[in-house]
This record gives sequence, C-alpha cells and structure tokens, in this order.
Amino acid sequence: MAIVGGLAGCSDGSVPQAPDVAASQESTSPAGVVEQENPPPVSSMESESTLPADSAEQESTPPTSTAESITGPAAEPYEPRTGDGVDVVYFETSAPCSCMAKVGDAIEYAVLTHFQDELQSGELRYFLMVSNAPANIDLVKTFNSQPFDLFIVESIDGQETMEPVYDIWNLTGDDAAMVDFVHTLVLSSLEGQQ
Repeated sequence: MAIVGGLAGCSDGSVPQAPDVAASQESTSPAGVVEQENPPPVSSMESESTLPADSAEQESTPPTSTAESITGPAAEPYEPRTGDGVDVVYFETSAPCSCMAKVGDAIEYAVLTHFQDELQSGELRYFLMVSNAPANIDLVKTFNSQPFDLFIVESIDGQETMEPVYDIWNLTGDDAAMVDFVHTLVLSSLEGQQ
C-alpha cells in the first residue's frame, strides 16, 4: 500500500496504514459505544449560495436551508445490524489536523450528497466515530481501527463483513477524486445487497 506524500505534512503526524490483519472480519456487538457529539457540518464541500441582488430582495426572501432535509451521520451509537444493509463507518480523532479533516469532509459529502434516499430508508447508515473517545475504545478494537480509518460494513441476515478502505489515502489532496471514489464504493456495496 502506498500512501501519498501529502499526508506526511499532517501536523499531528497521523498517517493511516494497513494493519497486519485479514481484510474482513466478523463483528460482535460492542456495548456502550458513543459517537461524536457534534459532527462537523457538510458545508466545507458544499457550493456557496448566491446572495440576493439587493437588500430589499434579501429582506423579503426567507433564507433557504437544505440542512433540515438532509439525513446526516447516525445519532445513535453503532450497533451491528440484525438484517440486511450497508454501513459506512469513519473514525477520526476529536481534533483532526486540516488535511485529515478534509478527508472526513469528503467522505461525509459523498455519503450525504449521493445517498439521501438510502439513508432515510435505513438501507444505508453513516457513522462518524471519534476514535480517541474513551467510550469508543471497544468499537475501535472491534474494527481494529487506527485513529483515522474508513470501513464499509455489509450485512446480510445480520452477518457482517467489515472491509477497511485503505485506497482513500492514495487520494488525499484531491477532494473530488475522493468523493467520486467513496460514492462508487458505497454504490457498489448497496448494489451488492440487491
């Protein structure tokens, strides 16, 4: 596995690497798992809205917010599924450096932008987990996760297969390529469920 040199500039020195374990594992249900309390907004990858031409138009036009209709990261702690579906689980520390924060933003943007129907139906779940939160230590161990790691969990009849996604680290510095890669990966996993 090659890691792009762009990660070497991360201020905290975190460089994800593939662990010496099998690529997929059967999971067990961790207890007491807590996710990030305030997930970062998707706004860093969204296009900016245009402002009204004049102040009179601005006063008469109520602001439009798409945030109300967007299903974001799961609010509940991660629990394995009892049926079929796909989970995207991304681990990051509570205070990622800017280059690692961009990776998380790209993953979140890909999932929240392209899979709203699947998120709302429950066919897809997205979890943003704080890897250095003491309450998440069991989940980090279950996934054999590093401080920054992406996993795709496919469940069929409650039997889960966890796949770490190390190829994203080859795309750091190219947000559009990372968004496309995550979109394709999640779409392929969802299509495999049908």
